[in-house]
Amino acid sequence: MEESTMKELEGRLQDLRPVLLTERDNSFLDLFDEFMQQREFELALHAVCDFILDPDSPPVSRAILDQIQRLHILMRIDDHCVEKLQRLNSG
Repeated sequence: MEESTMKELEGRLQDLRPVLLTERDNSFLDLFDEFMQQREFELALHAVCDFILDPDSPPVSRAILDQIQRLHILMRIDDHCVEKLQRLNSG
């Protein structure tokens, strides 16, 4: 992957970091930070997804879900994460 693409991914993922800043324990945030430091961007993205899917997490905006979907497309990740998030958000 090109360095410019890596920088773009890193920036877009860092934009999602505030989602993890809650009063809850920081285990997801710690994981996210560690994955970002290691440039494990797919794992960092899934830390955000797992956090949002956790029943104790606060709801997120449609914009955040769209951002996550765009990252999945950009990173060519074909899993069911986005569908799960959309189901959670719709109902």
